[in-house]
Amino acid sequence: PASPPSLSPPVLEYVFDADTDRRRLGQAPRVAFLGRRPSDPEHQFSDTVELPRQHARACVTATFQLQDSIRDKLRPIAVTLAYGIRGAGATRHSRGATLPPLSPVL
Repeated sequence: PASPPSLSPPVLEYVFDADTDRRRLGQAPRVAFLGRRPSDPEHQFSDTVELPRQHARACVTATFQLQDSIRDKLRPIAVTLAYGIRGAGATRHSRGATLPPLSPVL
């Protein structure tokens, strides 16, 4: 269990991002994720997953479909994953103050 209890269970934030190489070249993505958040661009899928205990596993399914007007059907569609623990950012402390409890790390 985490200490303090407010850190338990940790929440993992993640973002799937498709066709990153192609978009880096200024080209439109060839896919759109289904069931994405309204705030996500069509080539991204983001959500959170709660990890109830250490070494717990969680599976997530993200589905995308090819756009209708795709001409480039031979190059692979790369999907990247970025993730982090929600609220585990660095905070600044004043001099002489005691250190706060440590946050979990990935």
